[in-house]
Amino acid sequence: MKRFFGLTLALALAGGLALAQPRVVINEFAYDDTGADDLEFIELYNADTVPVDITGWIVDCGDQLTGDNNLDFVIGDDNNDGIPDRTVILQPGQFYVIGTPNLNTRCGGCVNQLINPGAAGVLENDNEWIALVIPGETRTVVDAVAYEVNKSPLANWVPADIIPQLGGGLWGNYQNLEAGTTTDDAFMTIGRWRDGYDTNGNGRDFGHFRPTPGTSNSLPALTNRLCLNFESYNVGDAPAEFTGSYRNPRVIDPTQADNTAATGFNPNAIPASPSGGKAMMVRDWTGGGNVAIANSVFENGKAGYDLYIYIDPTAPPTTRVETWMIGLLGSPESVHNHPLISNSANGMSGVGWVFRRANGATGHPDESKLYLVDAGPGGPSSSWTIYGSIDLASLSAGWYRLRLEVYEDGAVKGLFYSDPSNPVGITGTTATGLVGGFYIGYRETMGNSASVINPVRVDNVCLYLPVQGDVNGDGCVDDADLLSVLFAFGGSNAEADVNSDGIVDDADLLTVLFAFGSGC
Repeated sequence: MKRFFGLTLALALAGGLALAQPRVVINEFAYDDTGADDLEFIELYNADTVPVDITGWIVDCGDQLTGDNNLDFVIGDDNNDGIPDRTVILQPGQFYVIGTPNLNTRCGGCVNQLINPGAAGVLENDNEWIALVIPGETRTVVDAVAYEVNKSPLANWVPADIIPQLGGGLWGNYQNLEAGTTTDDAFMTIGRWRDGYDTNGNGRDFGHFRPTPGTSNSLPALTNRLCLNFESYNVGDAPAEFTGSYRNPRVIDPTQADNTAATGFNPNAIPASPSGGKAMMVRDWTGGGNVAIANSVFENGKAGYDLYIYIDPTAPPTTRVETWMIGLLGSPESVHNHPLISNSANGMSGVGWVFRRANGATGHPDESKLYLVDAGPGGPSSSWTIYGSIDLASLSAGWYRLRLEVYEDGAVKGLFYSDPSNPVGITGTTATGLVGGFYIGYRETMGNSASVINPVRVDNVCLYLPVQGDVNGDGCVDDADLLSVLFAFGGSNAEADVNSDGIVDDADLLTVLFAFGSGC
């Protein structure tokens, strides 16, 4: 392969191509679907400002099995003999897809290089690395990603020159789902939040969303407040604002149970939310785990949500557990393995509220509790930051308001409205400048029993960019916020305590006054 590296260098000198470390990245990939693994692909992207000759570069794939380095792919090699058959020069902003024939049919010809053996299963469904390498006397690792890294420490199975590109890799068990008897048509892939967005931290750079091989990953940035009461949908619809994993989220009438095998959207009747009318449920009604992610993205480390959620804090049957996480500025993995236990494969990242109710379940304490956590770039729950928790055991089952806000300076504020006029507040700090989505993950071991299961049911979901001084969370700093601070002055109301220092005082009043009119 040395001769091809020399060719690249000669072309660069002659034609003004990139000479420094080129900014070509692994932009998106799919490695395991719920069918025959016949939609697998790896997408490259030129994030540089100049053309880059990638002829003869190698997409190097490997895992921890001795002697099993899996299939590798030489760029431009159409005969699968390890020698390029054509020159491949990526223009700035251009994509290059290595993928299966079935994917090529599905995406209308997006594949630039068909993979061998050409049908299915070329990327293994286990912990594996994918590295983009310039071969030569000393190989250069241009970019890399590793997935399902929860299964073994990186140093045990990943080459040393790849590890710096990973930032810990992707923790969790992802599936790239496609239509089937136990799934919706919700084929999902793992892609960068923005084309070429690369901090050398896989858990921050990549999200789990609908596939875009050969085209831009970029989900629309959420810039305006988005509130959903689901009244414009019919019961059973999948809201267009979200993508699910095994099952897309569904619109339900909370007051009507639906336990039919074909749908099973709402397992048991509950009261209508304070907003009334319809709601949205996140659940795989065949059992197990499921996630939903918004089809939009937050940027610059600023994100918020405000919603109603039905919580049943009743202890589940013995040995059973039920968990959910509603997060910001991160991503889920498709099965939402239970968080907050040792050796969990949960791949959630970012900041979020976590709920758990458990009774004699292995690895879980007996509790009904709400946690505010920072999962960071993902990783074992033992590495997460737990800002605080709220014991829910004494509460009645019902709809509760839940808020979470992350500001540009990394400040985190969560509010749980067990008392609508005096919420419980938990605060913390996280990394700044983050990019990521809004998501809901749910998992249960309840035997999928309609009499005891309580899947995620939400209503009046608002996603927004929080404004300091917006006390009531309606997106506008106005008289209502000013009055809230004045009436709570001298107390410790967590909502009116704008700066979260434990007391509502002049500092909070000044914040509202200086921000007055913002967001309106």
